[in-house]
Parts: sequence; structure tokens; C-alpha cells
Amino acid sequence: MRPLSLTMTAFGPFAGSETIRFAELGENPLFLINGPTGSGKTTILDAICFALYGKTTGDEREGAQMRCDLAASDILTELTFEFELAGRSFRIRRMPEQQRPKTRGEGTTTQSPEAQLFELLAEGKENLIVASKVSEATREIEELTGLSVEQFRQVMVLPQGKFRQLLMADSSEREKIFSQLFQTRIYKRLEESLKAKAAEIRRERERQLQLQQGMLEGASLESVEALGNELAELEPAEKTARDGKTQKEESFVTADKAYEQAKALLAEFVQLDATSAKLKGHDQEKEQTDRERKSLQRAEQAGKLQPLINECSRCAAELTAAQKVFSQSTTRQEAAGKSLAGAFDNQSESKKLQQSLDQARQQTAQLEGYRIRADKLTTARQVFQAAILATEQSELLLNFKLLADQYLCLHELEQLTKDWERQELLIQEKQERETSLRQTFAKLEQQAKELELAWHQGQAAILAAELRAGDPCPVCGSCEHPSPVRTGLRLPNQQDVELARQQTRDAFTAIGTAQKQTSEEVEKLRDLERRITTRQESVDAANSLPELKVQIGALQNRSVELAFTLPDRHQVAKLDTESLRKQLENKKGALSEAKAQRDAAERELPENYCEPGALNQAIAQELKQIEQLERQIETLATAYQKAQNEMAAAATALASAEEQQAKTEKTLAQALNNWNTALGDSSFADEAEFQAALLDEESSAALKKKVDDFDATGQRLSGALQQLQKQLQNKQRPALDLLEAQRNSAEEERTRAVEVWLQLDKRLSLLQDTGKKLQKAAAERAELDRQYAVIGTLSDVANGQTGNKVSLQRFVLSVLLDDVLVEASHRLNLMSKGRYQLLRKEDRAKGNKASGLELEVEDAYTGKVRPVATLSGGESFMAALALALGLSDVVQAYAGGIRLDTLFIDEGFGSLDAESLDLAIRTLIDLQSAGRMVGIISHVAELKEQLSLRIDVFSGREGSSLRVITP
Repeated sequence: MRPLSLTMTAFGPFAGSETIRFAELGENPLFLINGPTGSGKTTILDAICFALYGKTTGDEREGAQMRCDLAASDILTELTFEFELAGRSFRIRRMPEQQRPKTRGEGTTTQSPEAQLFELLAEGKENLIVASKVSEATREIEELTGLSVEQFRQVMVLPQGKFRQLLMADSSEREKIFSQLFQTRIYKRLEESLKAKAAEIRRERERQLQLQQGMLEGASLESVEALGNELAELEPAEKTARDGKTQKEESFVTADKAYEQAKALLAEFVQLDATSAKLKGHDQEKEQTDRERKSLQRAEQAGKLQPLINECSRCAAELTAAQKVFSQSTTRQEAAGKSLAGAFDNQSESKKLQQSLDQARQQTAQLEGYRIRADKLTTARQVFQAAILATEQSELLLNFKLLADQYLCLHELEQLTKDWERQELLIQEKQERETSLRQTFAKLEQQAKELELAWHQGQAAILAAELRAGDPCPVCGSCEHPSPVRTGLRLPNQQDVELARQQTRDAFTAIGTAQKQTSEEVEKLRDLERRITTRQESVDAANSLPELKVQIGALQNRSVELAFTLPDRHQVAKLDTESLRKQLENKKGALSEAKAQRDAAERELPENYCEPGALNQAIAQELKQIEQLERQIETLATAYQKAQNEMAAAATALASAEEQQAKTEKTLAQALNNWNTALGDSSFADEAEFQAALLDEESSAALKKKVDDFDATGQRLSGALQQLQKQLQNKQRPALDLLEAQRNSAEEERTRAVEVWLQLDKRLSLLQDTGKKLQKAAAERAELDRQYAVIGTLSDVANGQTGNKVSLQRFVLSVLLDDVLVEASHRLNLMSKGRYQLLRKEDRAKGNKASGLELEVEDAYTGKVRPVATLSGGESFMAALALALGLSDVVQAYAGGIRLDTLFIDEGFGSLDAESLDLAIRTLIDLQSAGRMVGIISHVAELKEQLSLRIDVFSGREGSSLRVITP
């Protein structure tokens, strides 16, 4: 990453807006950030780190604490940082939480933190990546740079007081940093994958053993050997039982067959007896059946004569009917004559009615002439009434919209206020927890510093204890030791120091998490405040929710009276108030126009017919009178015509009835003659005997069926008896009880044999199935053992469970660290005038502690290797600088690594003597020549003389300012 420009506004000691354009320093510059103490040199690094991650380099101050106290209240604190990364350019703008003046009224309000991230494209275009959320911007920066804020501080910005962190980190911390920088997570994933696979194989083998034990217990066996022994005994016993079962089944089949045959033979004898008894009973009914057969024959003879007597009855009935019709026709002719005389007398009255009818029709025609005017008036009145209704509905809808908007705003404002109160209580809880965590962190940090100081002092005491008169000191090289350190107290070991450091880091991480949660909740609170302000601006303070409910209820009642449906809350939200007002004005204009048209129509019609329905009522009365007159005239004419028609019809009917009566008398005489002739020729003595022989159709059919059934039954029984006698000829009745007893005995023996065999066969099948399953399980265990021999060994090696306890990822990182140390030792050797080189400690750590990435320093003056913690302040600075530069070289040498194009160093040069300072500057110049941007923060005068590129920072009563100095 390479900085392009940085703009700071009201940040740190800078009260106004200050911009650094790094391009003015040239390509790959080595420059000095110079200024008096407290002027704001370190603030520049804080600004870069805060713009990227929302945290300062020292992480000792929050964003809200970075606001300049000298800045004007209307100037907001914000940072804008442009940088280049892997050929792409970006701009990030970040604003911390701060107090600002209210836009209306007096006092201040809290400005929520914001962050925007843009990618700068060609031709001045840009692409928005993050709109405002600070957490999203930080996450995007971490993904772009590949570094967290802690790693950024360790490899790109060496902040004041933080030089020794990367140098003093233990194996676990250094593994986290290096794995991120060199992208070696693939090896960690391989470790975890192998470990998970090995654990899965172990679990599966244990499950197989449990499955085998479950198989044996399910078969009531103690071991696999017991299974083989029982199978050897059971197989011959099962074969013997199976043979016995087969023999008993054959015996049962023979006995059962004999029993079934005897049962069938006995059934045939029983059937023979029953058929013989039925035939005997049938013969006893023959005499009765013969009498019924004779009655059936007499009925058939009578049936042949019945049509003749029926014809006589029919002719007699027709004669009676004809005589009745003749009498009725005579009476009808007399009545028709009287009606015709009366109708003729009423014809004079019909002429008077016709005159009245003509007068009524003339009056109706005159009234019909007024109908067009009356219709025009009716239409005008309907339009006027519709306009009144439409205007009132439109006014009702507008009022409802206004009240509903007020109600919704008040209701939402009330809910937002409750949410704001709850959110404020939640933030108070978060802030209290954050304060508690800070107190815990301060306490742990103080304890860790005291413990580390005691450890360093203890190292000196340990070295002093090993000093011998005349031998050179491994630290200073002196052969004289006038005041060696002595102590009688228990000295803390490295594990105690590391534990204290870890506890401090955990506490610091907890503070960061709490801060993030608090910031998120504060951002939610600010959003609620903005929404409350917006709602307050659109609410009429004179209204309240209860009053609005009453007014809305009155409008709803009125809408029911008008048969008008008001919109629901979703529909009313979509209505536009101005559109509703325009609609109401249009409706009022239409109402005025409709009233004018109604008044004009009323003037065109006589006053008597202006009232609604008056004209129609008058016309209806005239039409009703016309209808009555027409009906009376038609009634008189119809009555006269009807009387004439009835007179003619009565005369015709009388002549026809007289002719029909004569005809039916002749037909009856012929039918009686035919009947008497046929009866005399029949076997019946008289008509009474004939009537006695008659049967109706249903009785005749039933009697015939009964006779036919009797004959068929006799034939069937005779045939069946002959067939059974033939089948049972020379056969005896069987002794069924004896055969049944023999069959039951054979069945019991078969059942006992089957039960014995089933018991043995079930046990044998269980043992055989168990044996097959055990064989399969044994094969699966052997396969698992074969797999574990490979996977388990690989997992142990990859996860550092063998040898020196070095995992695969740590082994890869140790190789990379060796490359880093080669580069770092080259620079450290130059800066220390050939005295020091950095080495990787290869001895295994005690216990289960991770090892393989610890650092040591080789002292050429003493020829000994000792911990890096024993270096002095100036030596630690040179070692840390060399390590950072070596890391930068190696990271970029590997494909896919993170580019470290920039390095900022904050102080530390004051601990070097003039010669060491000159060597350090030469090292940085070499780094610059290799394409790096290097920035140094220091007030050392020698640096100002040696470096021509500077950013000078000036302090004053109104705040600090800066200026870029170039040759």
C-alpha cells in the first residue's frame, strides 16, 4: 500500500484542515516528519491508521477523543485518505462520533460515526464500495490490505513505544502474523482436515468394536470362539430335527387325506337320505295340484268369451253418455238464446263510452307534449344531487386523509420515542460494561508491565550470576564487573510473562468488542433521533391521539351515512393531499353548474308539473281512464259476439248429440246378440257359471307358475335320487370319528416336531447371521486400521504431535522466518557494526507450549546466543527495524504475498549513537532505492540535517499546522 494524500480536519492538534500530498515528496521517498514534542507528528500516523481501521496507532485514544479542542464548533472532525494498492486507487473518508451544534435551536447533538469507501477509476470516475457503515468499511479495508489493525501496526507502522512487539512476540503470535502475511492458511486447513479425518477413523473403529460387542450380546454369546463352538454342536441337531419334522408332516398328510375322503362320502349318504325324504313329501301334494290344474283350464276357456261381454258393457256405457250429452245440449241452446237478447240491448251504452274515450285521448296527447321538458328537469335534478354527494364525499376523503396522516405521524412519533428511551438505557448498560472492561484492562496491563520489568531485571540477575572475573560480559563486553545485580526474590519466568501478556491482550480485545457493540447501538440511537426530528416537524402540536380518534370516528360514521367506503391505512398512505384538494375544487365547480341547469329546466315547465312525478301522475290518470273506457267498450262488444257464437255452437251441439244417441243404440243391440250366441255355444250353462270360472291375470299367472314349479321339482328330485343311488351302489357308511381321532393325533405329533425344529433353526440362523456380520465388521476394522496407519501418522506429524512438536504450518513458517532472518540479520549486522545476527530458536519449548518461531540474537562479541529480550533499548530498535525491513523484502518475494510498499517509523532513533544512526539511515536509503516509501518521525537534529525531504509540523495557540519541505 502506498499513500497518495491525507486530509485531516479538526483532528488531534490540527484545528483547521491540513492536507499532505505525498506525491510532492517524489517517487519512493525517504522523508522526515519533524516538529517539536506535542506538535502532532504522531497524529499523522494516527490519522492514516484511524482513516483505514477506525483506531489510532497506539490504540490509547478513541475516535471521539481525537477531536481538536481548538476547532470551531461548526467544523466536524473527519479524515480523507487516498492510497494505491496493487495497481488500484481508493479513497476512504471516516468521521468519528462527536458533538455538533443542533440544526435548529440551541445546544448540541451527537454526530454518529460514518465511513465511506470509494474506488477511484479512470477519467475521474469513482465506484462507491461502502456508503456509511463504519464496520463494513473496516472489514473491506482488512480484506483489501490483508492486514488487521494490529498487524498493520506491526509491519507497516512502527508506532511510538511499539518497536519491540513484533520482535518480542512468541511463537503463537508470530504464527498469526506470518500466516496472514504469507497466506499459509492452506497448511492450517490441511492440519485440521487430517486431524478431523484421523478422529473420524478412530471414532468409526470404536463404533465397530461396540457394534461387534452388540452383535455378540444380541446372540447371547460371550466371544467369537463361543460362536464357533455352539455352531459345531447345533448344526447336526438341527438336521436330525428337520428330518423328523418331514416324516411327521408326511404322516399327517396321509391321515388328513383319509379323513377328508370319509367326510365327503358321509356327506353323499346324508344327501341321499334328504333327497328321498323330499320326493316323498312332494308326492303327497299331487292331488291338490291336479285340482288347481283343472281350475286353470276352465279360466282359460272363460277368458276366450270375456271380450264379447266386455263389448256389451262398453256399448251400454256409450249409450248412457250420449243420452246425457243430448240433454245438456238442449239446456245450453235455451240459455244461449237468452244471453243473445241481453247483449243486443247493451249496444247503445257502447256509443256513449266511445265519446268519453276520444276526449281522454286528446287530454293525454297534450300532457305528453310536456314530457321532454319534465325529463330534462328530472335529469338536471339528478345531476345536481349527484354533484352534492360527490362534493361531500370528496370533502370527507380530504379531511380523512389529513386526520389519518396526523394520526399515523403521532403514533409513529410515540413509538419512536419509546424505542429511543429503550435504546438509551441499552447504551448506558454497554458504556458501563465498557468502563468496567477498561478498568480491568488497566489493572492487567499494569500487572503485566511490572511482571515484564521484573523479568528483565531477573535476566540481568541471571547473567550477573554467571559472570566470572576476567571473562567478558555478554552484554557490554567488559571484563570488569564492579556492581553485578543481586536479588533474593523469586524471579518470574517466560511463561509468567507470556500469561500476563495474553491476559492483557484478551482484556484489550474485549474492550474492542464492547466498543464496537456500543458504537453500533449509538448509531441506532442517532438514527432514531433523526427519525423523531423528522416526525416532529410534520405533526400539528395542537392535536392528540384521543382527539384524532374521535374526529376520525365521526368521519367514518358520516361515510356510512353516505354509503361511501373510506380507504384503509395502506391505501390512505398512497393518496396525495394536493390531488385531493384539486378534486374537491373541481367537484364544487361542477355543483354550481348543475344548480344553474336545474333552475333553467324548472322555468320551462308549468308550475303544476314541476314537482317530481306530477306530470307522470297526471298522464297515468288519463291513461288509466282511457284503459277503463276501452276495456268497457271491448267488454260489451265481446259479450255480444260471444252470445252470437254461443247460440250457433249450441245449435250445432244439439244436432250432433241427437245423431250420436241413435248410433250407440244400434251398436248395443248388435253386441248383445253376439254375446248370447257365444254363451249358448260354450260349455258354461249360464252367465253365472261363466263369471265363476274367470280369474284375473295376476291370479292366473300365479296359479300357472305354482303348477309348473310342482312339475319341475318332481322331475329334479327324481333325477337326483337316481344319480345318488347309482354313485353309492356297493358303498358303506364310513366310521368318521375314528378317522378324525387318527388325524388329530398325527397333527399333534407334527406340531411338536415343527416346534423343536423351529427352535433349533432360529438359533442356528441367528448364529450364522451373526457370524457373517462379525466377518464383515472385522474386514471393515482392518480397512480402518490400514487407513489410520496413513492418515493418523500424517495427522500427528502435521499437527506437531511428534518430535519437536512443530506443526506443518509452523514448519512452513519457520522456513519463511529463516528467509526473513537472513535479510534482517544482514541489515542488523550492518547497523550493529558486525556484532548481532537474528536466529530462530530450534530447541523444543517446555510442556505443550508451541515452539519453532521464537527469536534469539547471536552476539559476535561473546560468541553466545541469548534471548532478544536481553537487548538494550537502542539495540532493540535496530533489531526491530531490521526485522521489519527483512519481513517486507520476503513477503513481496513470494507470489501471492501482501505488498508492503510503505514503512513509517515513529521515534526510536534517539536511542542510537551517531555511528549507529548513520548506519540505520544508510539501511533505510537502501530500502528506498528498492522501491519503498519510508517515513521517519523524530525530533533528532542529525536526521533533519541528513534528510532533505520533510514534513515540518508547527504548533501554536490556535492549533498545529504542517508544511511539506522539498529540495
